[in-house]
Amino acid sequence: MDKKATVSTRLLWLALSYILFMIIYNSSAWYAFHFQKSDSFVFDFEKNIPFLEWMIIPYMTSGLLFTLAFFFCSSQKDLILLTKRINFTTILSGLFFFLFPLKFSFVKPQTDSDFLNTFFHFLTTWDSNYNQAPSLHIGYAVIFWFIIRKEFKNSKLLIMLQIWILLLCISTLTVFQHHFIDIITALLLSCVTFFIFSENKNRNYRIGLVYYFFGLLFSLIALLIYQYISNFGLLILWISLAVFLVGTAYTNSNPRFLKKEDGSINFFKKIIYFPYLFIYKIIWRFGRKNSSNPITEIVPQIFIGAKLNSKQAKAFINEQTYIIDLAAETEEIDFIRHQSKYFSKPLLDIGSIKDKELETIVTLLKEIHANIKPDEKIFIHCLMGYSRSVFITVFFLKELLNIKLEEAIEIVTTKHSQSIFPKYLIN
Repeated sequence: MDKKATVSTRLLWLALSYILFMIIYNSSAWYAFHFQKSDSFVFDFEKNIPFLEWMIIPYMTSGLLFTLAFFFCSSQKDLILLTKRINFTTILSGLFFFLFPLKFSFVKPQTDSDFLNTFFHFLTTWDSNYNQAPSLHIGYAVIFWFIIRKEFKNSKLLIMLQIWILLLCISTLTVFQHHFIDIITALLLSCVTFFIFSENKNRNYRIGLVYYFFGLLFSLIALLIYQYISNFGLLILWISLAVFLVGTAYTNSNPRFLKKEDGSINFFKKIIYFPYLFIYKIIWRFGRKNSSNPITEIVPQIFIGAKLNSKQAKAFINEQTYIIDLAAETEEIDFIRHQSKYFSKPLLDIGSIKDKELETIVTLLKEIHANIKPDEKIFIHCLMGYSRSVFITVFFLKELLNIKLEEAIEIVTTKHSQSIFPKYLIN
């Protein structure tokens, strides 16, 4: 059980984190102001963002959330992780404030409310128009979001706290304190922060963060092309959406995000995920080793390899062939789905495999093999025939032949020359 964090420890890490923030934030603002190094970067669409004076209230609560986060953490481990994430965000953001100082360029309208004016006057006195990208408000808010999602997951307060954080994020734009470039760069930094300082050691989660990072990067590229070159730049947002959705599939360890049980992909998903499907089709088309003969017999009646094209399938597959399709990122061809004993058991590419997934597939293979007839055969394939099919076949042989794991690996990798046994999947 994790050791509970003491009040004195919480106060210590809070004080140190706050002092670090004050030193970096104020020194970078002083540098930008006195050396006039700053510039502004504004997308054209930002001119349509309304000024909402009441949003100054959630904006000003960032400091309160900063403090509360250290008391939300229930364990010493979570407190240390929070401290690392906050201070890494502060330091790396500060580095960008010095190297690429940006200034907010919109003039704030006058407000009629004396109450709200108090907050705006405080902001004018103690905050600065510098230190823009990445936005620390956003960077910290992402960290706060994951703290409350963990600590309040069974509480009625969760939704209220999440709404609070969402309003805080939106307020960075609607009180005219940050430009959009500050938001997206802060989210990019958050991906890096959570990748480096991750409490979730699951490989799929970390791969998902990489997909999120590139999804944000494609969004930024799309907006830059739209701003300076052509409206067609917005088409890149399509790529961004597909990458984001794949990232979500990985962070949730969901290999069934694309394919149906029959191995097909519905038309709507083909449209949404087209950039992803297209890239994998190119990889499959040009990246397979021994693409002219991607099938290897490991032991009698058991074959492994890559996804087959139509010609290869018609030459090898028949109604007496059991197909175990492990590819999560591509649709199985019609001939195989309709002319064989087909089973779709998708696994995420280069990702981790749950114990239950492994057990289910190996159990299925053992059941098939126990009743296999002399004229039948089993073909286990992933997209490229490199790792997922190898991993499953190794564990299947280990159970089937009652041999050690190392012996099963030796059999498969020796016969299947293009195999790569994914050692990272071994617990």
